[in-house]
Amino acid sequence: MKKYLFLIIMFSSLLSNSQTTDSLHPNVNSSYENYRFGGYGEILFQYLDYGPDRYNNPDGSPKDSRAYIDMPRLVFEFNYKFRKDIELVSEIEFEHGGTGVALELEYEEMGEYEMEMEKAGEVVLEQFFIKKSFSRAFNIKAGHVIVPVGITNARHNPNDFFTTIRPEGESSIIPLTWHETGIAILGDIRLWSYEFQLINGLDANGFSSAYWVRQGKQVIFENTKITNPAVVLRIENKSIKNTKLGLSIYSGNSAANTAKPSKMEHIYGNVSIGTFDFEYKSDNLLLRTNFLYGNLTDSEEITKINKNISKNIQYPRTPIAQNAMTYSLEAGYNILSLFKKQEKLYPFMRYEYYNSMEQTGELVFKDARYKRQVITMGLNFFILNNLALKLDYSMRILDGGNYNQENTIGAALVFNSWFITK
Repeated sequence: MKKYLFLIIMFSSLLSNSQTTDSLHPNVNSSYENYRFGGYGEILFQYLDYGPDRYNNPDGSPKDSRAYIDMPRLVFEFNYKFRKDIELVSEIEFEHGGTGVALELEYEEMGEYEMEMEKAGEVVLEQFFIKKSFSRAFNIKAGHVIVPVGITNARHNPNDFFTTIRPEGESSIIPLTWHETGIAILGDIRLWSYEFQLINGLDANGFSSAYWVRQGKQVIFENTKITNPAVVLRIENKSIKNTKLGLSIYSGNSAANTAKPSKMEHIYGNVSIGTFDFEYKSDNLLLRTNFLYGNLTDSEEITKINKNISKNIQYPRTPIAQNAMTYSLEAGYNILSLFKKQEKLYPFMRYEYYNSMEQTGELVFKDARYKRQVITMGLNFFILNNLALKLDYSMRILDGGNYNQENTIGAALVFNSWFITK
């Protein structure tokens, strides 16, 4: 812990006088005087031609015809400046209508696939921190912060991606949106942006086959452990016109953050994640790509221990991979620009590969159903810059086509706006 604080102090002394022209951080030197209130939200409709249980059928998901309507999230953000250089940032999220209002079916359990009921819907404090600004190059924030690992965590508003749902690859490997408690330094130096965080780590008991470390986020118990802290670094560069290049690194042990760390003796469970992303955004053309690769040490030992955890705690208890990976590419063009219209209409295409069990230890069963490709095509119609209607069709291919294909038609109405600024 002391060495991380020492690095923060040394790094800050080098950066306190630098300047920049653009920022990864929307709250650094924010363009409001006293306070502002806003938010974003999504209303989602989906039609699916496959059944929800892809595990009990040797061919994968059986053919079906079902539809859902949902409110994945409604988020409100309030920012307040105590004075010009001290700012409060808070953000609360209502997922699926709130907490305890629905049940969710879970089919996958320890290689023997069972059906399990668990609560769905949450009210989540996504951000709550105090930020002290020294210059554009050096700021400190402390509290509950977004963990900017990967392109979607760094920019997670619904107009930051084309699809009607958040990208599947990142959603199936890491927490999304990922938020933890700790301290961060951040800022901009010319055409570079950076953020370095020291935060609480993950809980190894929550790791799983389907979601790798995503469910290792500490949400089950009231207290959050920081016995094993984690470090995060994100760097972005805008040297090329209309282009952003991003790099994220996460590293932290997870074994000592479990409910009973004595069972994890001599195990570290180090989670290391590296990501790279690229975005090109001109007046009418949008290109995005990202790559994420993760490694977990002691995955075989953690699998054995998790298998014997009580079902009452609602941990997954499934085999855990040593490595997980995802990459994607999407492109869209505003065709209404050809007709000099104010509204924007982006036909788009997206390709995505992800595997939450990319590589496993010798004693861990590697289920090929987690190797997936998703091809999506659709439209984004921006009625206003902050209000859009999304339509898409996606086909999910499991293990190169060795299981039944899963097709989805989606529609979403999304917004992202500041309502009051003073």
